[in-house]
Amino acid sequence: MFTKELLLWLHVVLATFWVGGMIFLSLVIAPYIRDKPFKKEAFQEVGRRFSLYGTLITLTLLFLTGVGLAYTLHGGFERRTIKEKLFLFGLVVLISLLHDLWAGKRAIDSEFHRRWAKILGIVNLILGLLMVYMGVRIRLGM
Repeated sequence: MFTKELLLWLHVVLATFWVGGMIFLSLVIAPYIRDKPFKKEAFQEVGRRFSLYGTLITLTLLFLTGVGLAYTLHGGFERRTIKEKLFLFGLVVLISLLHDLWAGKRAIDSEFHRRWAKILGIVNLILGLLMVYMGVRIRLGM
């Protein structure tokens, strides 16, 4: 059985991987790939790999650990901030699916989809940072 501390630690590590991965992609990988002749293929491959680990696995585990923390540390979903964070999480999942399954898959051949993939990625990063902030507020009892 997980202790509260281990559950919180895992949740923080997962959030770090997810948000940190998006920041790394934006600030390191994307600028490096942008000028390369293989940029379309590289973006597709990096996106596919991050989608598996960042979206499917990490978001699933973040949901599970977040629900566990809501119950073990706060007695459920009664606090407004927890409900708001859960709503944002649902929005992030929806945006991630739109990014990965619609815009991202078509971005290699379409400037329209490439722009939407970028917009959806930026929105997801902003929401992710907001959710980290909300998690801090929740943990501090605010």
